Amino acid sequence: MGALRSIPARPDDSALQTDSISLYDRYSSIAYGVILQIIPQPEIAQQVLLDIFTTPFLKLVEGYPTTPTTTIIRMAREKALEAKSAMTPPAPAPFGLDSDTNDNLPKLVFDLAFRQGYTPDAIAERLQIPCSDVLKAIRTHLSSFRKR
Repeated sequence: MGALRSIPARPDDSALQTDSISLYDRYSSIAYGVILQIIPQPEIAQQVLLDIFTTPFLKLVEGYPTTPTTTIIRMAREKALEAKSAMTPPAPAPFGLDSDTNDNLPKLVFDLAFRQGYTPDAIAERLQIPCSDVLKAIRTHLSSFRKR
């Protein structure tokens, strides 16, 4: 009875496919949420999501020094920023500080850094504040998530 079992032509491919499917099942919703924050167009966001989970690089997630969740979030952010920059030419978004914005500085700085891909130095230069204040604002915004 066991002699009629089909043997996969390349066992490595089926193992990789199974790993990709299990990673997709576990992490696709997190990655999709990150992508949607950067690219609010669902069709493009879905293409980026599929690109992440069909890349050969994904098989290395388990060997990374960070957790798989962190690695996939980083990949989702990088791929979304790449797709966003390919969609539109890089034009500096106008942003500056006013009294209303100053109250929400941590949120503004996090949005510029995470969703729009600006470096802390670029944010500091554009907002005309020290880079240490930019990093502090990011840390403050991230700590607000822990309190929730």
